Amino acid sequence: MMRRYFLTSAAVLAGVLTLAMASPARAGFTVTLSETGFADQVINFTSGTANSSGAIDFHGQYSVSITAFDSAPGISALFGGAVLSQNTFTVTALGGAAADLRITVQDDTFSSGPYSSLGGVTLQNSMSTTLISGGGTVTSHGFLIGNSTLSTTDISLSGLTFSGDVKNSASGPMSFPTVGPNANKFTLGNVANVHFDGGNGSANFTVTTLAPVPEPATVVAALTGLPLGIGVLMRRRRQMA
Repeated sequence: MMRRYFLTSAAVLAGVLTLAMASPARAGFTVTLSETGFADQVINFTSGTANSSGAIDFHGQYSVSITAFDSAPGISALFGGAVLSQNTFTVTALGGAAADLRITVQDDTFSSGPYSSLGGVTLQNSMSTTLISGGGTVTSHGFLIGNSTLSTTDISLSGLTFSGDVKNSASGPMSFPTVGPNANKFTLGNVANVHFDGGNGSANFTVTTLAPVPEPATVVAALTGLPLGIGVLMRRRRQMA
């Protein structure tokens, strides 16, 4: 009997561990630094607030300082939608970087509630700079992941420049998970690729990705016409009486 108990307990524990391994843990607000030939480095931030990393030595290739914020899990009243933004100051190591630096900023804890009844989403991505050194180029795009992925095309700025801004958008149908670990959630993020000729240079730039929530114009119109509609209905009833 005791042996059967332990065997049953072991089987239950194995099942629990299997389920735990099969259910992906939510990552939250992260920034991932990547370069071909080197291990990725992930910086964990706190959702719904401003974060600062200080200077990060990335494998002796780049020094990266990051200030990032987002509105997860809700929307920003100031921006009128779910927003994610980063400001990254990047400088190559003295020896020169071997390859481009790729910076992925994302948060997978945004609530799909404000978007679930829309049937589609518009995604906006913008980038500005106060410095890109000569021979440097920064390219970025934004993405949103629900049951499918919506992404903007790349926008870029090149140096030498001390000022510049570019932006674009993409729209498309979107639905969101309603069951499972990702239920009623979506991921908002952006990717920046930093290139310097010869592997030496510096850049200071901001990438902002926004999924605005449309103002309910149809609802406003309906409410605006409501008194007139009620008046017409009441007059018809009086005539029928």
